[in-house]
Amino acid sequence: MKINRILLVVFFCLSISFSSFSQKSLNDYTYVVISEQFEFQNEKDKYQLNSLTKFLFNKYGFHAFFNAEVPANVNRCDGLWVEAEGAPGFIITKIQLVLSDCNGNEVYRTKFGKSKIKDYKKAYYESMREAFDEFVSMDIYQMEVRNNNLHLKEMTLNNPVDYSSAIANLPKSSYTSYTCSNKRFLLRKTITGYSLYEEEIGVNSDLLLKGKITIKDATIIFEDSQQKKLKVEFDEFYNLNIGEGNDKVNYQYQN
Repeated sequence: MKINRILLVVFFCLSISFSSFSQKSLNDYTYVVISEQFEFQNEKDKYQLNSLTKFLFNKYGFHAFFNAEVPANVNRCDGLWVEAEGAPGFIITKIQLVLSDCNGNEVYRTKFGKSKIKDYKKAYYESMREAFDEFVSMDIYQMEVRNNNLHLKEMTLNNPVDYSSAIANLPKSSYTSYTCSNKRFLLRKTITGYSLYEEEIGVNSDLLLKGKITIKDATIIFEDSQQKKLKVEFDEFYNLNIGEGNDKVNYQYQN
């Protein structure tokens, strides 16, 4: 009995040490790069699962990018590369996240997130969110990415905003994260402009399409799900503004 207690204490201490080591290791990196197509997918960002993955990494304290979005002047070995392993099943869909360094060495592997939902998209979303559960308790806070553009944004954030170059300030990334009224949003680049999604939390967690942004000549228009059309502006810091006057809604750029 005494031996069993000793073994239990040792196991508990090792578990705490491992968790602390993992947290310290993840905080030591400044960004993560999300694969745009996981091995079990047959097309890029199928079901917007990769977009959701990037979105969740940003939500839980990481600086997340797709490969094409990584700033040119950062150190490659300051980042981690994210893959997801898993597949849909007849009974259970499961997903596990694997984070590796610039040399391909595995740094962290999550537990499997699982779902019994039959709808593939909802099952993938539930599994992915469950795989992220352990990051929530880690309280991750990565250091700022060493990039001149991000530094400029921080230094001049409180300066007066100039909306005269809305077209020139369009986000270049395929996916851009925003916050508004304590909610999180994802802007996805399309052929005709952008699509704006809201992170929907609850039993059926999803990325909810709020509307589409179209660009024609020098005009940028947002059309919501009720087909209501509103003026759109992007300021010099890539913040998104929809509407005019007292009805204007500001979405704060996140990465």
